[in-house]
Amino acid sequence: MAASTDALLDAAAAHGVRILVVGGAAPLRNPAHPERLVIDSPEYVPEPIRTIAGASVAQLDACRAHPADWVYLSPPAVLEPASRTGKYRRGTTTLLVDAAGNSRISAEDLAVAIVDELENSGGVRHFTVGY
Repeated sequence: MAASTDALLDAAAAHGVRILVVGGAAPLRNPAHPERLVIDSPEYVPEPIRTIAGASVAQLDACRAHPADWVYLSPPAVLEPASRTGKYRRGTTTLLVDAAGNSRISAEDLAVAIVDELENSGGVRHFTVGY
């Protein structure tokens, strides 16, 4: 995944355009343990998907090492199809959870968040969204 990200970043830099990379939740901070990343939190990343989740950490590292104009969106821990509400919360580098500790958003509302960022940048390089 990092190689593909590098290629996209190279293309964006060559054309002088900003690129929005949608990655994973793994590089976010755990809200209950801010010293720990989500990838190191079994309550969010069970062992069977840890390798896949690690790809998003490598992807963000590739962005950080590249001079292109990029922004990285980490979705919440659970992304699922549901109704589009147009409402979501926006955070920075800590996983967003609700009062019950759930971290989720619908695919439809993630799409809204992506368009919102493209139309009006939040001015940060790495952010997250969730309910």
